[in-house]
Amino acid sequence: MLVAGDTHCNARWTCHLATLALAHDCDLVLQVGDFGYFPDWPEGRRFLAAVDETFERSGIDLLFIDGNHDDHASLADHRHASSPVRIRDRIVYLPRGSRLQVGGIAFGFLGGAFSVDWRDRTVGRDWWPNEVVDPSDVERLGAEPLDVLVTHDAPDGVHLHSGWRLPADDQVRADESRALLAKAVFATRPRLLLHGHWHHAHQTELAWIDREVSERTGEISWASTNVVGLGCDGDDVHGWAVLDLADLSVCRPNAGSLAR
Repeated sequence: MLVAGDTHCNARWTCHLATLALAHDCDLVLQVGDFGYFPDWPEGRRFLAAVDETFERSGIDLLFIDGNHDDHASLADHRHASSPVRIRDRIVYLPRGSRLQVGGIAFGFLGGAFSVDWRDRTVGRDWWPNEVVDPSDVERLGAEPLDVLVTHDAPDGVHLHSGWRLPADDQVRADESRALLAKAVFATRPRLLLHGHWHHAHQTELAWIDREVSERTGEISWASTNVVGLGCDGDDVHGWAVLDLADLSVCRPNAGSLAR
């Protein structure tokens, strides 16, 4: 499976992902939000048409979660669905809190994030207040164990060298969203988490005390999740990677292996 970071309605880059998938024997592309779903914009419709046509020729499906830079009004009818929604012949939306089995691997999906640039955007056109992760999203995901959790933002506890310096009130809102993602991690205990949003490639072990086991045994027990962040469109080194479903290793062919 090929996994891709933010694509931002970049048709040329997103179509290139189909070529990369074929070159690396991947029959599926999984995109981690800020796909660029703006079906009411002429540019957005051209983007969807070009991507759908390219992936149809390739015989590959593209699956995406919502980021903060996607049209949440247009996704509103699908966002709380319990299963994937095919919005074009080859483009599939993965609603918040939904789950999917791929090759025997249990995937869960939690889109959404806080836009650090919201002040430069227009409500109802390219920014929506309900972009952030909501407690109900985490509730829909549930606590059944996962192998892979796919989110747009990074969970709290993962230190990011993003370079962003946010106003205090914005930092609070971003932290609240990330804390909800951490709650989902603690509940589902995935071996691997994939995310985008910050355009910052990294591999980090997120570890926490497993209180249930610790209380049962009387000794401190740790649990952990391997967190892999992806770059964005145009980043041919870090903007995509190959996920091996056999061992959940993540390899960036142009940069080497990140996680095993």
